[in-house]
Amino acid sequence: MPQSGRAMRRIRKELELLWIDPPAFCRPGPAPVTDLFHWEVVIDGPHGSPYAGGTFPVGVAYPKDYPFHPIKLTFRTNVYHPNIGPEGRVALDIFGSEWRPSLTISTALLSVISVLHDPLLDRPVRRDAARLYKRERGLFEHKARDWTRRYASAPVASFYPAGTETFEEEAASGAVARRRSCGAGQWRSFAARLPC
Repeated sequence: MPQSGRAMRRIRKELELLWIDPPAFCRPGPAPVTDLFHWEVVIDGPHGSPYAGGTFPVGVAYPKDYPFHPIKLTFRTNVYHPNIGPEGRVALDIFGSEWRPSLTISTALLSVISVLHDPLLDRPVRRDAARLYKRERGLFEHKARDWTRRYASAPVASFYPAGTETFEEEAASGAVARRRSCGAGQWRSFAARLPC
């Protein structure tokens, strides 16, 4: 099987798991996934951080030789944070030299949520934000909250496909059904058209 075929199978599985059990503060993006290598997820600003109350669409880009090279995550809104560059790229070691094939989109998103709470200041990409965080944390948090209010306050609805009651993949059409827990003992199913 060609490398991109293996990558697509792995990405499809990760996407299904993301919809079934998303990491805290993460949910599917606003549009259906039509390209497994490029899609969006939404991060809701975590409680207790200056990003709380914000809604952040994040672009997810997979390399063709995934999982041997890292995912790229890019915020689509402005975020004042030491580890998020002016163009929205998330700059963490796991998206570079510390990437391992065992990491998934869920672990990558959990890492981003973690640094929204507690920035990594050893190698920041936004040096002014890192300096402000170290010297005047209250002022940093005020500025980060202001940017959140200014750039990430518009609500973003997630796209959840209409459901069926099957889990089987239809090879000819690429339709995949998935189940999502909706509470104690209640199940709701979702189906999505994923590219082959």
